Amino acid sequence: MLFPCAKLTPLQSRFVASFSALCLLGVVYWLLSNPHFAYAAELAVDGSGQARSGEDHNWHRIEQARLYDDEVEAGSDAGEVPLVVRAAAATAISANNAPNQLNIQPGNTTLWVYSNELFTSPSTPTGPGLPSDPGVKRHVEPMHHDLKRRQDGGQTKTIYVSINTCVQPTWNETSVQTVGPPQLTLYVSSEANNDAVGPDGTSQIVQTLSEGFANVSVTASGTWYIAVSAPALPSGFVGVWNYELAVSHDAYYHSADESDAFLFQVDTDFESALLVTGDLTQQKASTSTFQQWLDLSPPFTMFAANVNDTSIVGSQLDLNGTKSGVQMSMITRGLGSKPKEQFYVTNLDNSSSYIGVLAQSGNSTNSGAGVVGGGGKIWQPVPWQTKTDGNCALMFDLPFCSDVAYAVPSNPQTYNITGLREVFDNYTSVSYQQFAYSLQQIPCNTTSDAQYSNVRTCDDCAAAYKQWLCAVSIPRCEDFTNPATYLQKRNMGQVYFNNQSYISPDILNLPYIPMSRAPTLQGSPAYSQTYNTSLATNSSRNTAIIDTLIMPGPYNELLPCEDLCYSLVQSCPSSLGFGCPYPGRGLEAGYGVRSPNGSLTCSYLGAVYSLNAATDLVAPVFRAVSLAALVVVVLGVV
Repeated sequence: MLFPCAKLTPLQSRFVASFSALCLLGVVYWLLSNPHFAYAAELAVDGSGQARSGEDHNWHRIEQARLYDDEVEAGSDAGEVPLVVRAAAATAISANNAPNQLNIQPGNTTLWVYSNELFTSPSTPTGPGLPSDPGVKRHVEPMHHDLKRRQDGGQTKTIYVSINTCVQPTWNETSVQTVGPPQLTLYVSSEANNDAVGPDGTSQIVQTLSEGFANVSVTASGTWYIAVSAPALPSGFVGVWNYELAVSHDAYYHSADESDAFLFQVDTDFESALLVTGDLTQQKASTSTFQQWLDLSPPFTMFAANVNDTSIVGSQLDLNGTKSGVQMSMITRGLGSKPKEQFYVTNLDNSSSYIGVLAQSGNSTNSGAGVVGGGGKIWQPVPWQTKTDGNCALMFDLPFCSDVAYAVPSNPQTYNITGLREVFDNYTSVSYQQFAYSLQQIPCNTTSDAQYSNVRTCDDCAAAYKQWLCAVSIPRCEDFTNPATYLQKRNMGQVYFNNQSYISPDILNLPYIPMSRAPTLQGSPAYSQTYNTSLATNSSRNTAIIDTLIMPGPYNELLPCEDLCYSLVQSCPSSLGFGCPYPGRGLEAGYGVRSPNGSLTCSYLGAVYSLNAATDLVAPVFRAVSLAALVVVVLGVV
């Protein structure tokens, strides 16, 4: 018997169709899925490591998944707890001549890979650069290694690895910081395709960063691995490092001269400092290279930091010092009259120790990623100390005495720096004009047998007189409290301009022997003087200008060098009547003697402090702290 099919309503029909489709989808999903995803498994050991009763055949699958998430690989025996830690994945160097910046925590290591694709890429054009080599006197070649390779054959090149610390841990204690934070360590493989580099690596070059910087060059081919490791932090320090790593087969992206400062202190006053580079070229003034240097916008910058404060002052583009307090300009002043760059640093604190670091942004014509040498260059730091009193003011770039560049006696209550420049420069230019009239009476352009000298000319005489006149008429000023024995005390009986006080009579009445080489006996007038009665200590060299108009009060004078006077006498005709005082008869009170070791013990135009002499004037500097902070501005991109 046939039974008729039940007739479904429209609603029932839709329900049956939907239910059938749902069942079919469930079957397909079950067939395609991992059959273990819903399997409940009991591990062979419990959380304390004790064996469980009974085993489950699928426990090791779950354990492997857990260990994979923890970056641990299983041992060869699937029944054992895995013991081998997987190597960290390497981060790719982004490009040639490009900064790769990263934070790193204390105790961590970062692995980097320089791919064969970057290694074999075309070289980058270096760009125009500077007119000539700046002419640094000393140079130390960077560390370079000719290394073996695992593979035979193939192209070889030199790759340049440089690292620059941009941020480092800071001191977090209330006690005085006596040491800097520890440095990062750079590891460079000595073989291609060797990723076993780092603190426990093999076949590698190890270089601890010095003052936040390191570079290594290697002869290489193929793929190369590099690691950067951070040490554990000692007590008192907190924070992380941030560094910039760059690799190139053209040249170093970051550079640092480890042997030279190429920057010299000229002088300071109580709120500013004047510094210059070394000669930028040795070419003559008539050459195109000489003029190209002078036509350049200042190619270097300088960063200044108080030794007690690692914040940085300076800007590559702020030539007028509006924001940075560092004014930059090109000059030819100084010995040799060669092109130099000058830095006038303002907004400083009195009686404070500073360091300055010469820097070059990029390769001087371009900077940043994609530029050969685009990370810049720095030189060694130069220390200096500002003066204590306010009666010595830096003065330079005068119209007539153009080689004068040092602190001179001053009084801000009588003249500002503009008025002070006019007073000194007008006085010397008028005095020189009187000399020029006298020199015109000498037959300079005559036959050789009628000339006053066979080795000196009237031009030599004029140059020697100008040097002498500017040096003796514009004395070089030092703090009265400076204890250096080669300084001559001046104006001791005058009032201090800032507090209207006088030096104590107990000091003024002390005996004063101005000339130790004087051929006199004890008890003579030379031995019976006091500071208050001696002309040398109770007045200035240029009384008409300094004592009468400026009135700076007590100060010390760095005496002009005695050879300036000797050169004047030797260069000019005897008919002009020039002569120098004799030893023991006024020479010691009027002129100083040059030091054989290069220290600045007397004044001459164009003088700078040597590095050795300047170092003795300032307090110790935590160079590892300060220079690492300086590097970030020039070499880093933060």
